[in-house]
Amino acid sequence: MKLQNLLQQRDKHITKHGVPECQRPTIPGIMSQRACTFYGARWVLAPIKNSLHLVHAPADCAFYGQNVRKKNYMILSTDLVEKDIIFGAAKKLEESIVEADKIFDSYDLVFVYATCTASQIGEDIEWSIKRVKDRVNKILIPVVVPGFSGYSQADGHHIAQRAIANYILKNFKKTGEIENSVNIIGEYNVAGESQAIKRLLEKIGINVICTYTGDCCLSQMEKSVNARLNLLLCRSSGLLLAQFMKERFSIPYMEVSFYGIENTITSLKKIAKFFGKEKAAEIVADEEFSKIKHKIQFFKSKLQGKKAIVLLGASRIGFMTNAFKEAGLEILVCGSQFGCSNDYEIARCILPDSILVDDFNCAEVEEIILRFSPDLFIGGTREWYLSHKFGVPFLVLPQETKPYACFEGFLHLLIDVYKEVFAPVWRLI
Repeated sequence: MKLQNLLQQRDKHITKHGVPECQRPTIPGIMSQRACTFYGARWVLAPIKNSLHLVHAPADCAFYGQNVRKKNYMILSTDLVEKDIIFGAAKKLEESIVEADKIFDSYDLVFVYATCTASQIGEDIEWSIKRVKDRVNKILIPVVVPGFSGYSQADGHHIAQRAIANYILKNFKKTGEIENSVNIIGEYNVAGESQAIKRLLEKIGINVICTYTGDCCLSQMEKSVNARLNLLLCRSSGLLLAQFMKERFSIPYMEVSFYGIENTITSLKKIAKFFGKEKAAEIVADEEFSKIKHKIQFFKSKLQGKKAIVLLGASRIGFMTNAFKEAGLEILVCGSQFGCSNDYEIARCILPDSILVDDFNCAEVEEIILRFSPDLFIGGTREWYLSHKFGVPFLVLPQETKPYACFEGFLHLLIDVYKEVFAPVWRLI
């Protein structure tokens, strides 16, 4: 394929006006930064406590899926080999499920994944699960996620949510609403962010029952159907679950964000209004902000006008770019690996004059760095070293330091951005 033709095909995915074309397959031949549907499912399911994860595939898939958000999780594999591909491996899968049940008897759930290889040869993991479910003491959940079942990890997020809804939550019954209670959906406890949000809500008298899925187990999920309200933090990895719980258990949901002072105060007031705790929210917000006000002003004065490139996941491009803009950064380019039109519409409202990029690739990242010479690059691990090679400071998300959520989290964010931008090493370049 000629470069000119390739650029023409990508033209609608990169725009300075309106919303880029999105939710499309990656153009063949491009080194996309996207991940597969299996990894998208792992992103949602891996953190669930007391759960086993058995991958019906060659060992490579299990190796790929064991590390999620820079944390290693135990993962099992049926280790399909050539003989299994030719003659089928249903018996092998059934034996693996039974064996896992015996070895790990204290676990509550077993997620059984079918990836590309198993799906290509027609392995029916749902049928295998039905055959052995009476021989095990755990809830068995099929997760069919071959790479060809979607365009990116976002489709894996959706499949994982449906698995939780159809094989876990569907079995529960609502016994009565728990006063002043919420669930958090689409939050994954990066660097302790779930705890930071919980502590803030507790200060206004709101209790968190379950955090899907950064801090949850089977018993918390069962109790979660009695919550009064669901707080949706990430649309890509939580919207379907929130919609299911609204339809099934009549639990309304509210989209919120705890990144940045403005977002945190707005979200806190929205939640407080629902529960009739407006005065408590106002007092808490004033107290929390007053503790860090002067430090925030210092770092914002240092970062004001610094040029930044932000290339993240889906919903993050909305609530995180607003936080970076509040920090004083001038965002020249904002992109997502797998954003939907709604994500880009939110980003466009926040960044009316910035370039928006969908499904960015390595060549485009290099071109963006060379063309704009940013003071800071904000993105995932894949862009980290590429940015450093061009002498550009880099802030990696998900972060490895402290929580960025809520009031004190915003201060942590400012400190980390300041450290990256003003690191002495950049003076040598």
